[in-house]
Amino acid sequence: MARKCLITEAHCNHQVDFTPHLQEHYNSQQLFSSYDQDDYRLRNRIQDYHRHSTYHIKLANIMHSHNQFEACIILCDWGLASMVKALYIQEHHVVHPPKELTMNEILHIVHTDTEPGLDIAMFIGTIQHMSCIEEFNQDRTLKPNNIEKLLQRTEEILEELENRLKNDIELK
Repeated sequence: MARKCLITEAHCNHQVDFTPHLQEHYNSQQLFSSYDQDDYRLRNRIQDYHRHSTYHIKLANIMHSHNQFEACIILCDWGLASMVKALYIQEHHVVHPPKELTMNEILHIVHTDTEPGLDIAMFIGTIQHMSCIEEFNQDRTLKPNNIEKLLQRTEEILEELENRLKNDIELK
């Protein structure tokens, strides 16, 4: 039994006895590890929002094929919102984006020097408006052809925005 105590004491003493050189190495490893963890969390969060976007569009296609046009529009809105949040996280390096983004923020996110984003921001705003109309009038007919065009344009925009995500982020 005395032997076990000595091993434990030696083990404890070894953990406490850092030389200054090893302590500096340990601190630099902690900083590096902390940076890696933050980067890891950001990449995971971007991937999560990207997956949500893809999932919402798949569901929108299913709803469209079942003539559930209101649900299709809502899912298109959710898909676009998820992709914009992924871009927001990438640009601002925050893990938690705001719940809702203003049109100015959306325009800032989707606008680049090579691609003006006004048409994309306007489309996102239109889909947001259409999806939050509380009363879908039964008299108002949503034509399947028009909804199909909205769905196709949503898919095109999502593909364009997906291409803007950094190349070093592995999207699955």
